[in-house]
Amino acid sequence: MDNVNKMPKEKVGFRNWISFIIIGLAGQFAWMIENMYLNKFIFSFGSNNYTSMISITVALSAITAAVTTIFMGSLSDKIGKRKIFICLGYILWGIATASFGFIKRNTNLDAVSCSVFVIILDCVMTFFGSTANDACFNSYVTKNVSTKNRGKVEGVLSILPLMAMLVIFVGLDRFTSKDSSGETHWDIFFFIIGAIVLLVGIASFFLLPKEKVDKNDEKYLSLLADGFKPKTIKTNKILYLVLIAYLIYGIATQVFFPYLTIYFQYSLNFDANTMPIILGIVLIVGSALSVVAGYLMDKFGKLKTLIPICIVAFVGFFILFFVPKENLIFTIIAGVIMMFGYVSVSAILNAILRDYIPKGKEGVFMGVRMLFVVMLPMCTGPFIGQAITDNLATSTYTDPTYGTIQNLPPNYIWLVGSLIFLLIFIPIIFIIKEEKKKRIVKEDNDTKYEN
Repeated sequence: MDNVNKMPKEKVGFRNWISFIIIGLAGQFAWMIENMYLNKFIFSFGSNNYTSMISITVALSAITAAVTTIFMGSLSDKIGKRKIFICLGYILWGIATASFGFIKRNTNLDAVSCSVFVIILDCVMTFFGSTANDACFNSYVTKNVSTKNRGKVEGVLSILPLMAMLVIFVGLDRFTSKDSSGETHWDIFFFIIGAIVLLVGIASFFLLPKEKVDKNDEKYLSLLADGFKPKTIKTNKILYLVLIAYLIYGIATQVFFPYLTIYFQYSLNFDANTMPIILGIVLIVGSALSVVAGYLMDKFGKLKTLIPICIVAFVGFFILFFVPKENLIFTIIAGVIMMFGYVSVSAILNAILRDYIPKGKEGVFMGVRMLFVVMLPMCTGPFIGQAITDNLATSTYTDPTYGTIQNLPPNYIWLVGSLIFLLIFIPIIFIIKEEKKKRIVKEDNDTKYEN
């Protein structure tokens, strides 16, 4: 394969494994706040137009994440350093995350004002998080893992969001729900997560091995634009086809993902005691299956496992449309299939993507990746989910504190998401065709060389 990073060491190494897991997990704690709990936080303010606020929050944070990763990823390539960005970024990321604990609806701040503060602080938090995690940590992983071990590493990294969700939901979710006195403790919730991220940032100075400085002599502005040049796209056709597949996956899943916890708890009408059981089983079983998928990638090949996993993901998204309220067994079975497919598709696409990123430009292409994987999906999917909720809601929730009536996400978010997801098979077909062409060309060149 052209433009494939070839690493001198095949083994990942114990220190790298520890770094990947600890730093990656801490980052997912913060991203779980950003991707799921800020939506619930906004919902808790009691606004009857919370869906608009959630859509705006997701879109603006996605734009911030993509722009930050493009600029900071290219900068990390230019100066040849990533460790300092990771360590300092995590420290500031933790402080920003903890700062959400100071936002509280009261006589001075109504629901809209609280939501606006969340949106602004979310963009600040995302800047630090995208610098540390999306731009530099992901580039570090790409550079330090060989293609032969990429499936295993991606399999482990892909379950970290699920592990973060499980730890937060089982250990900390109670702070976000009303206690016996009718009070929530969001401040404690945000302070704990922020402190974890900050401490891991400090620990990263010692966890990450000393970097070998590998500067890129290309001019910064040229480096910045490299991922968007027609010549680059033509030379790296498979990479951009994978990005298109990832774009479709992202739009489809963003239709329902911002409303995931709200849907399971309120739309399916499960109480606070049942929710940890549901999510615990879904996340643990889904995670275990995703790790297995990572090993299958390395054994049988990424492209050979991509189509079967995509079919499983589609089935998982689609059957959730049929799950009736308060049906615990059906919800768990559908949830496990959905979560396994959701995580595994992302892991395979990430692994293939890393294989085709040009050496020395890991940071540049992390920025391009963010454009396709985060910004465009999050600027479209959540608004589709909002339109479905605002126009097709079949049930409502009356906030006991503020008395406002809020539409609950209907099951149509799963139907629409699954139908959009079907489009992913179009770029996959072209990826397989391009891979076949490359293999034929390589075989012809090898034959000529031998003769």
